[in-house]
Amino acid sequence: MTELDLLKTEVHAKGFNVSMMINLFKKKQREMKAIHEVPDEVLCAVCRAYLTTTKQIDKSFPYFMTVLQRKSEEYCAANSQKYERFGRMPQSILEIMKGVK
Repeated sequence: MTELDLLKTEVHAKGFNVSMMINLFKKKQREMKAIHEVPDEVLCAVCRAYLTTTKQIDKSFPYFMTVLQRKSEEYCAANSQKYERFGRMPQSILEIMKGVK
């Protein structure tokens, strides 16, 4: 099992369906014909952020997208050489969130 799989299992145990969020995000990326995928390191950071939060999360997908964007920015800042290969986050989060409750 990879680190991401272990973290996803821990997050699921706390009652947050992070796998669904990741799959939904990747589906939206494919629909938008994104050139690059989010690295597993960023997804691991998102899972760790959820595991350390003490707040009750009411709107899961907006929370996921907010943390994903912040962790992606941190990743790109820390790995400036890889930024060009990683690409940018989608410009419109509203576009990604269409149809999500």
